[in-house]
Amino acid sequence: MSTTMYYEKFFHFLCILAATNASIYENLKYFEIMHADELHHHIVKRGAQESVHPLNKIKEVRFKTLGRDFRLILSPKKDMLHSKFKAYAVDADGKETSVHIARDNFYAGRVFDEINSYASIHIEDDGVMTGMVKVKDETYHIEPSWRHLPKLDNRTMITYKASDVKFSWDHSTLGPDQVGPKICGYVKEGSELEDKDDYESHRTDTVNREKRQAEQYEYSITKTRCPLLLVADYRFYQEMGASNIKTTINYLINLIDRVHKIYNDTTWQDRQDLDGFKGMGFVIKKILVHNDPTRVRGGEAHYNMNRDKWDVRNLLEVFARENTSKDFCLSHLFTHQTFNARDSVVLGLAYIASPRLRSHGGICSKGVQ
Repeated sequence: MSTTMYYEKFFHFLCILAATNASIYENLKYFEIMHADELHHHIVKRGAQESVHPLNKIKEVRFKTLGRDFRLILSPKKDMLHSKFKAYAVDADGKETSVHIARDNFYAGRVFDEINSYASIHIEDDGVMTGMVKVKDETYHIEPSWRHLPKLDNRTMITYKASDVKFSWDHSTLGPDQVGPKICGYVKEGSELEDKDDYESHRTDTVNREKRQAEQYEYSITKTRCPLLLVADYRFYQEMGASNIKTTINYLINLIDRVHKIYNDTTWQDRQDLDGFKGMGFVIKKILVHNDPTRVRGGEAHYNMNRDKWDVRNLLEVFARENTSKDFCLSHLFTHQTFNARDSVVLGLAYIASPRLRSHGGICSKGVQ
């Protein structure tokens, strides 16, 4: 599996998550409501003395929903955030204000007495949970209800099964003459910026590398984590974060955690007869949340400016110009808007870069290898 396909899959998964943010009645066949008071918490201490070690305290959480009893065994999750992780609120003038995030509120674990189960949970100070529980043949999701049912108590959650999610682009529901919408797209960059010598050199290197791989298939993996920059514009902050900085940041961390789990457990291989490799994933290094539209000066466009309608390609280009730091292998903008492209609706767009010299945009660009 190539690196390009690796991150393209990541991007497509995030687009699917974004697409589920429509009406809950349109997107779910069935769901249930659960209140934070129905959760039963118990902390089991390990060791005679207090310690920062993640196994020093294990939290047990019990609840009933969707026809079964859950008993989760959880410990603080430490591997999703970079050692130099920072989160900031960004005002209309671009001023960044540091935001403290309680790392110990993020948990990972399993379902008691169920082999190969997995749980990833964030617990707010008021007891509201967000996360997922995966067992052998099903995945259960837990989310705050205000995002879908704003009239309910803020300490209420909804629970649903992954198998009950209805995707609007599911071709099985379309007629014989209907075509499903285009959900996510990508832009290949670089070919227009390179001269013939660069192209010939790259082609020769590619042929030689493929020949060597054919003779002896061997991976030498030195980096297994992609440090991310996550940016939420003011629309996402208002709609998905309930105009709350910490709620927005916690939501983004939960999204990436779900994606990381998929990638970390996936075996990547070019051919079925070869072993391939696994253990690739993501770590969040920085999060920026815009709490207001950015004031623009001098007519220069900004991805967070107050504009009624964006062309998706134009927004991608403007965002890429603003975020070119080599401290991250991938920058991702979250926005609460859809983009019309001819007769379809595009929920996201990404660069798929050329590995050639002087190319730009995308995960494969020179300088982020």
